[in-house]
Amino acid sequence: MSESVASEVVSAMIGGMFSASALYPLEVLKTRMQAETKATTKSNDTNNNSSTNNNGNDDDDDKEEEVLPNEQEGATITTTTTTNSTTNSTTTTNFSPAEERRLALQREYATAAEEGMTSYASLMYEREGGVAPFYGGVVTSAVQSATEKALYFFAYTFFKNGYTDLTGNSNIGALSNLVLGCFAEWTHLPVTLPIDCVTTAIQTDDRNRGAFVLLGNILSEKGIGGFYKGIEAYTVLCLKPAIQYTVY
Repeated sequence: MSESVASEVVSAMIGGMFSASALYPLEVLKTRMQAETKATTKSNDTNNNSSTNNNGNDDDDDKEEEVLPNEQEGATITTTTTTNSTTNSTTTTNFSPAEERRLALQREYATAAEEGMTSYASLMYEREGGVAPFYGGVVTSAVQSATEKALYFFAYTFFKNGYTDLTGNSNIGALSNLVLGCFAEWTHLPVTLPIDCVTTAIQTDDRNRGAFVLLGNILSEKGIGGFYKGIEAYTVLCLKPAIQYTVY
Protein backbone atom coordinates (compact mmCIF):
# COMPACT_ATOMS: atom_id res chain seq x y z
CA MET A 1 0.00 0.00 0.00
CA SER A 2 1.41 3.35 -1.05
CA GLU A 3 1.91 6.19 1.36
CA SER A 4 -0.72 8.34 -0.40
CA VAL A 5 -3.38 5.65 -0.05
CA ALA A 6 -2.53 5.14 3.62
CA SER A 7 -2.77 8.85 4.32
CA GLU A 8 -6.12 9.05 2.50
CA VAL A 9 -7.46 6.11 4.51
CA VAL A 10 -6.36 7.59 7.84
CA SER A 11 -7.75 11.00 6.90
CA ALA A 12 -11.04 9.44 5.87
CA MET A 13 -11.26 7.48 9.14
CA ILE A 14 -10.58 10.57 11.25
CA GLY A 15 -13.03 12.63 9.23
CA GLY A 16 -15.69 9.94 9.50
CA MET A 17 -15.27 9.63 13.26
CA PHE A 18 -15.42 13.40 13.72
CA SER A 19 -18.51 13.91 11.56
CA ALA A 20 -20.30 10.96 13.15
CA SER A 21 -19.60 12.26 16.66
CA ALA A 22 -20.38 15.91 15.92
CA LEU A 23 -23.72 15.19 14.27
CA TYR A 24 -24.64 12.24 16.47
CA PRO A 25 -27.26 14.07 18.62
CA LEU A 26 -29.22 14.86 15.46
CA GLU A 27 -28.96 11.22 14.40
CA VAL A 28 -30.31 10.13 17.79
CA LEU A 29 -33.23 12.55 17.54
CA LYS A 30 -34.09 11.43 14.02
CA THR A 31 -33.96 7.72 14.91
CA ARG A 32 -35.94 8.07 18.13
CA MET A 33 -38.63 10.26 16.60
CA GLN A 34 -39.08 7.76 13.77
CA ALA A 35 -39.29 4.90 16.28
CA GLU A 36 -41.72 6.92 18.42
CA THR A 37 -44.10 7.35 15.51
CA LYS A 38 -43.97 3.63 14.75
CA ALA A 39 -44.52 2.67 18.41
CA THR A 40 -47.47 5.06 18.71
CA THR A 41 -49.14 3.58 15.63
CA LYS A 42 -48.65 0.06 16.98
CA SER A 43 -50.05 1.07 20.39
CA ASN A 44 -53.15 2.59 18.80
CA ASP A 45 -53.74 -0.56 16.77
CA THR A 46 -53.45 -2.66 19.94
CA ASN A 47 -55.92 -0.47 21.80
CA ASN A 48 -58.38 -0.70 18.95
CA ASN A 49 -58.12 -4.49 18.90
CA SER A 50 -58.61 -4.74 22.67
CA SER A 51 -62.11 -3.22 22.38
CA THR A 52 -64.46 -5.91 21.07
CA ASN A 53 -67.97 -5.06 19.93
CA ASN A 54 -70.43 -8.00 19.89
CA ASN A 55 -73.64 -7.45 17.94
CA GLY A 56 -76.45 -9.88 18.73
CA ASN A 57 -80.17 -10.29 18.87
CA ASP A 58 -82.06 -9.85 22.14
CA ASP A 59 -84.23 -12.75 23.15
CA ASP A 60 -87.00 -10.35 24.10
CA ASP A 61 -87.54 -8.68 20.73
CA ASP A 62 -89.88 -5.73 20.72
CA LYS A 63 -92.85 -6.47 18.56
CA GLU A 64 -95.33 -3.89 17.35
CA GLU A 65 -98.55 -4.86 15.62
CA GLU A 66 -100.35 -2.51 13.26
CA VAL A 67 -103.77 -3.23 11.78
CA LEU A 68 -104.24 -1.96 8.22
CA PRO A 69 -107.45 -2.03 6.21
CA ASN A 70 -107.61 -4.23 3.11
CA GLU A 71 -109.63 -2.30 0.60
CA GLN A 72 -110.01 -5.17 -1.87
CA GLU A 73 -111.16 -7.93 0.47
CA GLY A 74 -112.81 -5.85 3.16
CA ALA A 75 -110.65 -7.55 5.75
CA THR A 76 -107.71 -6.50 7.83
CA ILE A 77 -104.02 -7.33 7.54
CA THR A 78 -101.93 -7.47 10.66
CA THR A 79 -98.33 -6.33 10.13
CA THR A 80 -95.81 -7.25 12.75
CA THR A 81 -92.62 -5.17 13.05
CA THR A 82 -89.82 -6.69 15.03
CA THR A 83 -87.06 -4.48 16.42
CA ASN A 84 -83.82 -6.19 17.31
CA SER A 85 -81.85 -4.65 20.12
CA THR A 86 -78.04 -4.46 19.87
CA THR A 87 -75.85 -5.40 22.78
CA ASN A 88 -72.35 -3.87 22.92
CA SER A 89 -69.72 -5.37 25.19
CA THR A 90 -66.32 -3.79 25.72
CA THR A 91 -63.27 -5.59 27.01
CA THR A 92 -61.08 -3.31 29.11
CA THR A 93 -57.45 -4.07 29.90
CA ASN A 94 -56.21 -3.09 33.34
CA PHE A 95 -52.57 -1.99 33.62
CA SER A 96 -50.30 -1.88 36.62
CA PRO A 97 -49.29 1.57 37.98
CA ALA A 98 -45.81 1.15 36.50
CA GLU A 99 -47.25 0.28 33.11
CA GLU A 100 -49.63 3.24 33.31
CA ARG A 101 -46.69 5.57 33.96
CA ARG A 102 -44.76 4.05 31.07
CA LEU A 103 -47.71 4.51 28.71
CA ALA A 104 -48.24 8.07 29.90
CA LEU A 105 -44.59 8.88 29.24
CA GLN A 106 -44.83 7.22 25.83
CA ARG A 107 -47.80 9.40 24.97
CA GLU A 108 -45.87 12.44 26.15
CA TYR A 109 -42.96 11.57 23.87
CA ALA A 110 -45.35 10.90 20.99
CA THR A 111 -46.92 14.33 21.43
CA ALA A 112 -43.49 15.96 21.52
CA ALA A 113 -42.50 14.10 18.35
CA GLU A 114 -45.55 15.50 16.57
CA GLU A 115 -44.68 19.02 17.72
CA GLY A 116 -41.18 18.83 16.28
CA MET A 117 -37.53 18.17 16.98
CA THR A 118 -37.10 21.05 19.44
CA SER A 119 -39.94 19.85 21.67
CA TYR A 120 -38.67 16.27 21.57
CA ALA A 121 -35.10 17.33 22.39
CA SER A 122 -36.33 19.44 25.32
CA LEU A 123 -38.34 16.53 26.69
CA MET A 124 -35.37 14.18 26.38
CA TYR A 125 -33.14 16.66 28.19
CA GLU A 126 -35.69 17.12 30.97
CA ARG A 127 -36.76 13.51 31.45
CA GLU A 128 -33.53 11.61 30.84
CA GLY A 129 -30.94 13.65 32.70
CA GLY A 130 -29.23 16.15 30.46
CA VAL A 131 -27.11 15.60 27.37
CA ALA A 132 -26.01 12.01 28.06
CA PRO A 133 -28.94 10.38 26.15
CA PHE A 134 -27.98 12.34 23.04
CA TYR A 135 -24.63 10.52 22.92
CA GLY A 136 -25.73 6.99 23.76
CA GLY A 137 -23.97 4.70 21.27
CA VAL A 138 -21.66 7.41 19.90
CA VAL A 139 -18.63 5.10 20.20
CA THR A 140 -20.15 2.38 18.03
CA SER A 141 -21.28 5.01 15.55
CA ALA A 142 -17.77 6.45 15.32
CA VAL A 143 -16.31 2.95 14.88
CA GLN A 144 -18.87 2.19 12.18
CA SER A 145 -18.10 5.41 10.31
CA ALA A 146 -14.32 4.97 10.53
CA THR A 147 -14.58 1.33 9.37
CA GLU A 148 -16.85 2.28 6.50
CA LYS A 149 -14.54 5.00 5.23
CA ALA A 150 -11.40 2.88 5.56
CA LEU A 151 -12.89 -0.16 3.77
CA TYR A 152 -14.36 2.07 1.08
CA PHE A 153 -11.02 3.67 0.21
CA PHE A 154 -9.21 0.33 0.32
CA ALA A 155 -11.79 -1.27 -1.95
CA TYR A 156 -11.95 1.67 -4.34
CA THR A 157 -8.18 1.72 -4.69
CA PHE A 158 -8.17 -2.02 -5.34
CA PHE A 159 -10.90 -1.82 -7.99
CA LYS A 160 -9.34 1.25 -9.61
CA ASN A 161 -5.94 -0.42 -9.91
CA GLY A 162 -7.59 -3.55 -11.29
CA TYR A 163 -9.50 -1.50 -13.85
CA THR A 164 -6.31 0.28 -14.89
CA ASP A 165 -4.43 -3.02 -15.28
CA LEU A 166 -7.24 -4.54 -17.36
CA THR A 167 -7.82 -1.59 -19.67
CA GLY A 168 -4.37 -0.08 -19.69
CA ASN A 169 -5.98 3.32 -19.31
CA SER A 170 -5.29 5.37 -16.19
CA ASN A 171 -7.89 7.99 -17.08
CA ILE A 172 -11.12 6.63 -15.59
CA GLY A 173 -14.32 8.15 -16.92
CA ALA A 174 -17.30 9.32 -14.87
CA LEU A 175 -19.40 6.21 -15.57
CA SER A 176 -16.54 3.85 -14.73
CA ASN A 177 -15.89 5.82 -11.54
CA LEU A 178 -19.55 5.47 -10.60
CA VAL A 179 -19.51 1.69 -11.08
CA LEU A 180 -16.25 1.29 -9.18
CA GLY A 181 -17.65 3.45 -6.37
CA CYS A 182 -20.73 1.22 -6.10
CA PHE A 183 -18.57 -1.90 -5.89
CA ALA A 184 -16.41 -0.27 -3.23
CA GLU A 185 -19.49 0.71 -1.22
CA TRP A 186 -20.90 -2.82 -1.32
CA THR A 187 -17.68 -4.32 0.01
CA HIS A 188 -17.96 -2.73 3.46
CA LEU A 189 -21.63 -3.61 4.05
CA PRO A 190 -21.01 -7.11 5.53
CA VAL A 191 -18.92 -5.43 8.25
CA THR A 192 -20.59 -2.07 8.80
CA LEU A 193 -24.27 -3.05 8.63
CA PRO A 194 -24.14 -5.10 11.87
CA ILE A 195 -22.40 -2.20 13.65
CA ASP A 196 -25.03 0.20 12.35
CA CYS A 197 -27.77 -2.19 13.52
CA VAL A 198 -26.34 -2.27 17.05
CA THR A 199 -26.02 1.53 17.06
CA THR A 200 -29.70 1.91 16.18
CA ALA A 201 -30.64 -0.59 18.90
CA ILE A 202 -28.68 1.46 21.46
CA GLN A 203 -30.39 4.67 20.36
CA THR A 204 -33.89 3.22 20.74
CA ASP A 205 -33.28 1.11 23.86
CA ASP A 206 -35.19 2.48 26.86
CA ARG A 207 -33.40 0.29 29.42
CA ASN A 208 -29.88 1.58 28.77
CA ARG A 209 -28.38 -1.81 28.04
CA GLY A 210 -24.91 -2.02 26.59
CA ALA A 211 -23.83 -2.80 23.05
CA PHE A 212 -22.82 -6.40 23.82
CA VAL A 213 -26.15 -7.16 25.53
CA LEU A 214 -28.09 -5.81 22.56
CA LEU A 215 -25.80 -7.66 20.19
CA GLY A 216 -26.59 -10.91 21.99
CA ASN A 217 -30.32 -10.16 21.96
CA ILE A 218 -30.34 -9.58 18.21
CA LEU A 219 -28.46 -12.81 17.63
CA SER A 220 -30.74 -14.85 19.89
CA GLU A 221 -33.99 -13.39 18.56
CA LYS A 222 -33.29 -12.94 14.85
CA GLY A 223 -30.02 -14.70 14.14
CA ILE A 224 -27.38 -13.39 11.75
CA GLY A 225 -30.07 -12.23 9.35
CA GLY A 226 -31.24 -9.66 11.89
CA PHE A 227 -28.09 -7.64 11.24
CA TYR A 228 -28.77 -7.44 7.50
CA LYS A 229 -32.44 -6.54 7.44
CA GLY A 230 -33.09 -4.16 4.56
CA ILE A 231 -29.78 -4.84 2.83
CA GLU A 232 -31.65 -5.02 -0.49
CA ALA A 233 -32.19 -1.26 -0.35
CA TYR A 234 -28.43 -0.71 -0.46
CA THR A 235 -28.35 -1.86 -4.07
CA VAL A 236 -29.72 1.63 -4.76
CA LEU A 237 -28.42 3.54 -1.73
CA CYS A 238 -24.85 2.67 -2.71
CA LEU A 239 -25.24 5.10 -5.59
CA LYS A 240 -25.25 8.04 -3.17
CA PRO A 241 -21.59 7.87 -2.01
CA ALA A 242 -20.55 6.65 -5.44
CA ILE A 243 -22.04 9.75 -7.08
CA GLN A 244 -20.52 11.95 -4.39
CA TYR A 245 -17.02 10.54 -4.91
CA THR A 246 -17.41 10.67 -8.72
CA VAL A 247 -18.33 14.36 -8.55
CA TYR A 248 -15.40 14.94 -6.19
